[in-house]
Formats: sequence, structure tokens, C-alpha cells
Amino acid sequence: MMRILVVDDVPVVRMVIARLLKRAGHTVIEANDGREAVRVFEGAAVDVLVTDVWMPGTGGLDLIRSAVRRLPGLAIVAMSGGTPQATMTNSLAEAEAAGACVVVMKPIDKDELLAAVVEAVRRTRKEQP
Repeated sequence: MMRILVVDDVPVVRMVIARLLKRAGHTVIEANDGREAVRVFEGAAVDVLVTDVWMPGTGGLDLIRSAVRRLPGLAIVAMSGGTPQATMTNSLAEAEAAGACVVVMKPIDKDELLAAVVEAVRRTRKEQP
């Protein structure tokens, strides 16, 4: 299966997503923000990044841009429930523009999450020379 980095600043959300992915047979690494996620990139191989868009500190958009530069070919799934300043649709459009392969709205269910991971990997592999 795949090594998936899950990044979300809300511990319970991160835990639920990680648990779903682990039950599907994936190895999961967790990070609570973009800065911690970058440290993971420097020390571990990751196949897929699943990240929230809006987080304090180094947020998801900055993380996605950094991941695209550092790890070309990384499958990236962005998720958002929006914020008072940005609608869910705008948030996901920004994530896609930053380099996310697949974007999903929160709350997401198990099947949607698993399908998003598979689709992100499929799209990434399709783009590889």
C-alpha cells in the first residue's frame, strides 16, 4: 500500500482520517501543520499528501506549493470546509491552483477519502513521463 502524510491542525479530524487510511492498509504519518509536514518530507519517503487547506502558521496552500517544488510527482489531496474569509469552493480552487491533484470538501466520508487518494495517485502517475 502507500505511505500517506495526513496534515490537519484539528487533532480529532487528523486522527479520524489517519484511522480510515490505516484501516484501508496504508501506512500513515501525521503532522499538525505545514512546518511539521516539511520536516517529515525531509526525513521520510511519502507517496501521498492529504492536507487541510486552512491551518495556522504554515498553512495548506504554502505546504502544497512547497511539496510541488520539493517532491515533483507527489500525489496531493487537499481538503477544506472553508473559513469565514474564504468559501469552501474558493478554498478548494486555490488548492488546485497551488498544485493539489484532487480537492474534497469537509466533512468527507470514508469512501470519498479513499477514492480521492486513489484518484490523486492515478492523476500523478498519468502525468509522469
